[in-house]
Amino acid sequence: MKNLVIKLPLVDGGELPLDFNNGKELIELICGDDFAAPPRSLCIEAKTKDNKTVIINVPYDQKVDEAYISIQDN
Repeated sequence: MKNLVIKLPLVDGGELPLDFNNGKELIELICGDDFAAPPRSLCIEAKTKDNKTVIINVPYDQKVDEAYISIQDN
């Protein structure tokens, strides 16, 4: 994915990056690959202090090379 980096900052100052080339690899890294039906995407939502919703949508389709990001006023 061109516009998505996921890493785990460690308490000792280091960090552990998650390596993936597309949404399918990321989703299977996190969730495995044993699905009854394949997912459409991985959706991450977070609320800000001013009650906006930030949504990061990572498509499962290997041909899509960018995650979609939106910010919604609630």
